[in-house]
Amino acid sequence: MKVPICQGLALGLWLALSSACVVAGEGEFYQQAAKAAPPSSSSPLTPAMASEAETQAAPASESWNGVWTGVSSSFALPFGEWLDEQRPWYSGWSGGLAAYYPLKDSVMAADPDNNVGGIEGTNPSLTATFKYSPIGNWFATVSLYHYFDGDLQQPWEPDYTYVFGYSDWRPYTLSLIYSNYGGNRFSPEPGESSTYFRRGTWSLGWKFPVPTPWLRPFSIFDDAAMGCQTDFHYTPEYFDLEGDAYLEHGRSLSLGCKYTITGNWYLNFSLFYYPDSAQKQPWSPDFTYGFGYFDWRPFTFSLQYNNYSGNRYPWNPSVDDTGRLKDGALMLAWSWAL
Repeated sequence: MKVPICQGLALGLWLALSSACVVAGEGEFYQQAAKAAPPSSSSPLTPAMASEAETQAAPASESWNGVWTGVSSSFALPFGEWLDEQRPWYSGWSGGLAAYYPLKDSVMAADPDNNVGGIEGTNPSLTATFKYSPIGNWFATVSLYHYFDGDLQQPWEPDYTYVFGYSDWRPYTLSLIYSNYGGNRFSPEPGESSTYFRRGTWSLGWKFPVPTPWLRPFSIFDDAAMGCQTDFHYTPEYFDLEGDAYLEHGRSLSLGCKYTITGNWYLNFSLFYYPDSAQKQPWSPDFTYGFGYFDWRPFTFSLQYNNYSGNRYPWNPSVDDTGRLKDGALMLAWSWAL
């Protein structure tokens, strides 16, 4: 089974958005963009981090101190947490449930060899996500998927996905995340593996707030805020459509930002750059976008629209059946934390 892996996407955007909990569904970023499964979601900042962006611009010396504090505190290992007798044994677990509804029909050929006949229709799915943070901001996440119509499940749509690494919601911090949103299977076909680790993506990121004075001319509400994250992505092994083969060393850069309109209502976008243009695939987007209502607190609901398809800038050739509003999806999610 050949599954194209999207190697130019901002891994961990959804994970970084959820500092207190991880809501199921981050893999939709990759499933829609690549037609192959590599997510986040939607924003590099939590509301707590967004509050930093709401503050007045600090003097240059204080700003540089903030940058240094954020960078130098990244990847910390606070072993003292394990010695805290007040910490419950179950502490560190969180997750969520999500219902995902694609706006575009899925098509599955009755005869895959000649693509004759077949079935089509929308194929909603449910996702259950479990996240464990053993220490500090280090974490591991597993998401389990159920498709309402199993016959319409595409080869790149996973039975499960997994993510691990370090991500701190605070501004000016670094993150390092491995994500695998490929067509992972509990019961793979003969000769296939349940998962291919080298086809996952490593992402090194850095978060930063946008100063409030820069936003005021464009904002209607006083609590408007914006935070961004830049990432370098590396995929050891990615699928090249033209060569119909897996190649090595996929690389890309991204800049993702979330604009909080007011309260929990937001808009987000991500821009992508591929240092080697030959590595850019039809499903690799120039940009992605989303909007909706997101509440980072546990035991709350969120409603979002996200479009991670192969969106193109006006000066770049478009790809058929991608980059349209209906190529996006709706997601209703509920989160929890222990």
